[in-house]
Amino acid sequence: MYEAKQIPYMLDANFTDAIIYQETKLKELSSVCMCIWEMKSKHQIDRVITNQILPDACIDIIFDFVNRQICFAGYSKQTESFPLYQEIDYMGVRLKPGAFYALYHIDADQMMDQIIPFSKIDTSFCLDAVFSCKDSQMRIDQIQAYLMQKMTAMPELKLDFIHLVDELYQSPKDQNVIIMAEKLGYTKRQLLRIFHKHYGISPKVLLNILRLHLCLSILQRKTMNLAEIAAQCGFYDQSHFIKEIKRYTGFSPLKLMEYD
Repeated sequence: MYEAKQIPYMLDANFTDAIIYQETKLKELSSVCMCIWEMKSKHQIDRVITNQILPDACIDIIFDFVNRQICFAGYSKQTESFPLYQEIDYMGVRLKPGAFYALYHIDADQMMDQIIPFSKIDTSFCLDAVFSCKDSQMRIDQIQAYLMQKMTAMPELKLDFIHLVDELYQSPKDQNVIIMAEKLGYTKRQLLRIFHKHYGISPKVLLNILRLHLCLSILQRKTMNLAEIAAQCGFYDQSHFIKEIKRYTGFSPLKLMEYD
């Protein structure tokens, strides 16, 4: 199953000194949601800490409890750097690729690589009550109730495109646009249009993202050498693999493997 690896604590050495970051998985939401993540400052931050967000093909619902704002955001092209300072209190729902379109019936390419206020997407529901919650669990309960309500109106067919990402993640080295089009019964042009609707990105970009996160997952397990990881994830060679990991994270694979 595809698991996006957001690792801000590995990409900024000062992150863990100032920020608490954690992820919670909810079985009831597992068909559409990878996790609910939290990011809070331990104290008033007097210097900029960088939050590096890796492209993951996910669209998140982000709650900013300091400024009492809710928005949607998703990144697919490159790693985005966001400065964190003073007081930080965020919570986010990491929707699986394909889940945004399934839940909101809005083409995902209208959302990807930008930030859009929640009120412009869901005009029938107000989530402002979450700002009055006294603790994280109460916040999560409010968010879970909202998403479960949205899921009741979600067509079963649209789950197929969420599951497709899990299948592609298992063996990205064996996939390309032509193979996917043939397997799914589409022309290349049809496949491109469908991917932009459900995921907001092209098949090629999605495969690149899946390779990146599969690599990060294997690197964290530390069960393979670099040549084996490169082959498993479908890179041309070890040099190409190292270059791609460094392009997204700023670090070599060996450096990432040193992190405990």
